[in-house]
Amino acid sequence: MKAFFLDRDGTLNVDYNFVHKPEEWTWCRGALEAIKWLNQNEFKIIVVTNQSGISRGHYSVNDVNQLHNWVDTQLSEKGLRIDDWYIAPHHPKFDPAPHRFDPADRKPETGMFQKAIRKHGIDPAQSFMAGDKVSDLKPALELGIKPFFIKSRHAKNQNHHWLERNQIALYTTLLEVLQKNF
Repeated sequence: MKAFFLDRDGTLNVDYNFVHKPEEWTWCRGALEAIKWLNQNEFKIIVVTNQSGISRGHYSVNDVNQLHNWVDTQLSEKGLRIDDWYIAPHHPKFDPAPHRFDPADRKPETGMFQKAIRKHGIDPAQSFMAGDKVSDLKPALELGIKPFFIKSRHAKNQNHHWLERNQIALYTTLLEVLQKNF
């Protein structure tokens, strides 16, 4: 099974910091068209998102799950779907030991990816990852998943030498990734 793993904030929706309510959700340019293409081309769409706002006390796991359910409903009304959502609430500064949340899930760790691979029977060698931070892409490389970098407001703070060393191209949107590579 082939999959496209996606970061959430900065890849699917505009990253306004700690988005957790429907009224805060704005789709990134071309994201809906990209989801449509991925659905039509039989990719499993798996969202893997760090949500440190939970550990920081800004909102709850339930708030994030409700937002994702709302997004699923919006997509369903358009005949589109995301196949699964994985969230990592852990943050080392705000979730001190003993941890309430699994540190292995927080990117750049591979926990969310490994859970999805097992659950959905995903073949990493046939799969891809798009995200707007180096920490989104490191677990993909480690697992043999081809990564793509999406430029967002975080681009200037990312390790561009690491991206160059790993031959990871930069794109303005997820739709551009698909248009130029598939």
